Amino acid sequence: MADAGERAEPAPATAVATRLAAILNMLEEHRAAGTTLSARRAAAISAMIDDVAATAAEGKPRAFRRKRRMASARGYRQEGRRLGQGERGAVVVGARHRATGQHVAVKSLHRRSGRSHAVDVLREACFMAAGGGHPSLAAFRTVARSPGTADYSIVMGNDAAGPSLRAAMGGDDRPFSEAEVRRVMRQLLAGAEVMHGHGIVHRNIKPDNIILVGDVADGGAVRICNYEAAKSLAERNPPCRFAGTLAYMAPEVLARNAGHGTPVDAWSLGCVMAELLAGKPPFVGKDEANHLFKIFDVLGVPCKRVWQTMEPKAHDDEVQVWRARQLRARHRNRLHELFPEEMLSRDGFHVLKGLLTCDPEKRLTAAAALQCPWFTENVDDAHVPVSGRAMVTKIAAMASKSKSLAISFVGCALALLRPKALAH
Repeated sequence: MADAGERAEPAPATAVATRLAAILNMLEEHRAAGTTLSARRAAAISAMIDDVAATAAEGKPRAFRRKRRMASARGYRQEGRRLGQGERGAVVVGARHRATGQHVAVKSLHRRSGRSHAVDVLREACFMAAGGGHPSLAAFRTVARSPGTADYSIVMGNDAAGPSLRAAMGGDDRPFSEAEVRRVMRQLLAGAEVMHGHGIVHRNIKPDNIILVGDVADGGAVRICNYEAAKSLAERNPPCRFAGTLAYMAPEVLARNAGHGTPVDAWSLGCVMAELLAGKPPFVGKDEANHLFKIFDVLGVPCKRVWQTMEPKAHDDEVQVWRARQLRARHRNRLHELFPEEMLSRDGFHVLKGLLTCDPEKRLTAAAALQCPWFTENVDDAHVPVSGRAMVTKIAAMASKSKSLAISFVGCALALLRPKALAH
């Protein structure tokens, strides 16, 4: 929760957001009290998380159903090697459900110094469940418990076992084409729109936390994963006030504004977009102050009014010095110098510049970005309609998950059909 006087983004009043906040507040009460979750209590919370997933998927509240037992970790047989590792030593492995044969990915947090990570696992499961099965978000299946221990795991869709977008970039950080970047960004923004619609701030979107399914060049899918740093706008007291990876942190986070909200994810997505295009992050600083300087050196130091709206708790003196220096030098935004039209079209640059806007109040939202011409007037291979009936079906399916993505797809469909209409 933001400090007194800090303006926090209001939480949306959706059924998912409300239920999510209730569970998170309950978990934080356990953490604050230092009590260990009993198996029965954990099972009850797991049932509540399942209901959040069902509510998100169905788009309407679902009655709470009590669950006496959680799924057992013994019900899953590990297959293959370790597939990845999260921010806090979490291990992801491929597995198969013994009863059904279904392939899944299992994420576990092992205890350190005898301390249970039950609250951490259940907390992350909450955010994943709120995704409601959206194709651009890692799929939640259930929470499993190892019998006789306090070790808990998140069972996810098998796609979560795939490589990260970082791995796909290769050792030489090969830049992607504009069409490939648009295809990736369309999916990531659609996933972010769903998260933000439920008041979820991921806070650590970066290529390492994006799963790649297939090959980008062949229309592969991407999914946002790893909610270890996420928070809800509706929860009373998030356990970590500031989180993220320096290269993808928004200016307001670097300014230590605890009331930061969903715009920080939009900034991170802008950094990801820039990195895909250029093969390297747009801003790289040695520490928080230096990183903020790198950002302002390209985009310009915000005016006093904008800087104060960020309610900075750090770097205020440095920013005043930088601003005075830039005013004397008549500094201008240099982002277009880094991304000229040979690299990125005007419509694409409009999206990038909108996401990488220092003022969080003017920064493009995920929903607004999807309605920009770069998306609505361009048809990506993964979104080409094949027939009138198939087109309507696909738009309806998209609308159930993301209104903005559906609108974007309608624009693509009209652009594709327009030449045919002129031919008659």
